[in-house]
Amino acid sequence: MALSCSNTLFPKPFFTSCSSQTQGTHFSNLPQPTKQDPIFKIKGPSTLSGHITISGSKNASLPLLVATLCCSGTSLLHNLPNVSDIQAMASILSSLGAKVDAFDGKMMVNSDGVGKVEVDLEEMKKIRGGFFVIGPLVARFGEAVVALPGGCNIGKRPVDLHLRGLRALGAVVELRQLVLQCYRDGKVWARAANGRGLVGGKFRLDYPSVGATETLMMAASMADGTTVLSNVAKVTEPEVVDLARFLTDCGAWIEGAGSDNLIIRGKRQLYGSECVIKPDRIETGTFMLAAAITRSCILISPVIPSRVSCLIDKLSQAGCKISRLDQQTLQVSAHPSHIGYDLKSFDIKTNPFPGFPTDLQPQTMALLATCTGSSLVEESVFDNRMTHGIKLKPSRELQKLGARIQISGSNALVYGFDEGSALQGSRVIARDLRGGVSLILAGLAAKGTTQIHDIAHIERGYENIDMKLQNLGADIQRLTLTPVPHLL
Repeated sequence: MALSCSNTLFPKPFFTSCSSQTQGTHFSNLPQPTKQDPIFKIKGPSTLSGHITISGSKNASLPLLVATLCCSGTSLLHNLPNVSDIQAMASILSSLGAKVDAFDGKMMVNSDGVGKVEVDLEEMKKIRGGFFVIGPLVARFGEAVVALPGGCNIGKRPVDLHLRGLRALGAVVELRQLVLQCYRDGKVWARAANGRGLVGGKFRLDYPSVGATETLMMAASMADGTTVLSNVAKVTEPEVVDLARFLTDCGAWIEGAGSDNLIIRGKRQLYGSECVIKPDRIETGTFMLAAAITRSCILISPVIPSRVSCLIDKLSQAGCKISRLDQQTLQVSAHPSHIGYDLKSFDIKTNPFPGFPTDLQPQTMALLATCTGSSLVEESVFDNRMTHGIKLKPSRELQKLGARIQISGSNALVYGFDEGSALQGSRVIARDLRGGVSLILAGLAAKGTTQIHDIAHIERGYENIDMKLQNLGADIQRLTLTPVPHLL
C-alpha cells in the first residue's frame, strides 16, 4: 500500500517519533508535568462571531489507534486531534513495542514489533480508552495484562461486558486486585484458553455499550471462526461505523450494519490500512451551544449534520436559527436581531445515537440556565454525570456560577434566568472533560471573571479550545499559576 502524506492539515508537527527502540515514549514537544496549575481565565459576557474549524473526532480516533494492533504492516490515520488523550494512546502503543510516528495531524503506526502484552500501569491511569487494547492483544498474541481503566470519574462505566464477551470468545479472564503489591491498583489478566488465540462464539450485551462493542468487534475480527454479537451499540453509532469501516478496509468481515446484531467472521491476519478521522460531533455540538449561550452567530465546519441532528432539533426548538450553507458548513445564530426573542427552555434525555449525546448533556445544562422557563434533564447513560451541576461533592461547579439546579437521582431540573439562574463569574474546578467545558460555556455567558482550574481534563478532548474561542472574539486566556494548597 502506497502511503502519502500532505502538510495541509496542521501547519507544524504536533508529535515527534516514538518507537519501541527507546525506554518508554518521548514526545519532545509535549508539555512536561510541572508543579504549576494552568487555568482558563474568562471575562464575560462574550459575543462570538466568525468561523470555527472542527478537529477530528477524539472518540473515533482512540479505538482506531487501538485497532492498528490488529494489523500487520503500517496503518496511516489522518486528521487526529492534538489532544492529550491521543498523546496518551500513542504512548501506550509505543510502550507495547509499536512504532508510532506522528506529524502534521497524522499518525503512522506499525505494530509488527509489539513484544509486550502488559500495559504500563501509569500509562493506563491517564486514559480510559487504553483498556480497549485488551481485545486486540489477546486476539493476536494470545494474552493481555491491562490495568483497570482511568479517565473521567463520571460513573460506574463497568468493563464487565468487555470481560464476559472475551470469555465467550474463549478467553480465560481474571481480575487480580489487592493480592500482590504489583496488582494493588487492580489488573485484568486475559489469555486464550487454547494457548493460541480467540475462537468464534455468541455473546449478548446487557446494554449496548459503545466501548464493549468496539472491544469485542476488534477481538472477534481475529478470532478463529464466526462470532455473533447481539444487543450491540448499533453500527449506526458514528464511532462504531468508523471502526467497522476501518477494520473492513484492513480485511475483516463484518456484517450487520444498521442493526443491533453483528456477525463477524474472524481472520488470523489483518493488514494495515489508511483512513481519515471524521469531524468531532461533540466539539461541533459544543460550539453550537457556545453560539446559543452567548446569543451569537457563528459558522462551523467541517460538520456532518446527520451526526448532530438531535442537537439541531433541540436548539431550533429553543429558537435558534440553524442554516446549512453547504454540505459541511452550519450557521448557528441565537442573536436577538436574528431570532426576535430570547431562547426558550427545552427538555432532554440522553440516549445512544441517534438520541441526545450524553457527552453534550453538561454543556446543554449550562445553556438551559440562560433560557426562559425550566427544563428537565434526564441522564440515562452515566450515573455520575449529573454531579457537574449539583451542590454536593464531587462537584457543584455550575451552581457556583449561579445556575439554579435541583437534582433527583439521574434527573435535573434546571431553572432559567427568569426563574432564579443568574450566571456570575467565579472560581471553579473542571472535574471531568465535558463538565469542564460546560464551565467554559457558562463563563462566556457569565458577568465578570471566571477562573477554571484543573483544565487538563478539558484538554484531554478539546484541541486549542482557548485559541479557537479567541478567534471568535471571546476574552479567554490560558494562564499558569502557582498551585493553591486548599483550592475551594
